Amino acid sequence: MRERYIAPSIMLSAAAITSIFNVINRVDIFEGLKKLLVIIIIFYVIGRIAAKVIVKATKMESKKEDNQIPVSEHQEEEV
Repeated sequence: MRERYIAPSIMLSAAAITSIFNVINRVDIFEGLKKLLVIIIIFYVIGRIAAKVIVKATKMESKKEDNQIPVSEHQEEEV
């Protein structure tokens, strides 16, 4: 469920930085909006890729934990 918010948060962070940059440098509104649209699309795609990588890594980590035998169970089998 938390993975759902990764892409939008990355996208909104990049959009906020771009908007601040445009205001500070007094970029024309139309040019600034075009740049903002491109940045939003690019960083949304980057966020989606990052979310998929994170989900895959966490699933692999949980599989590793499931395959490990706890020490207490292993000692009981030897006795």
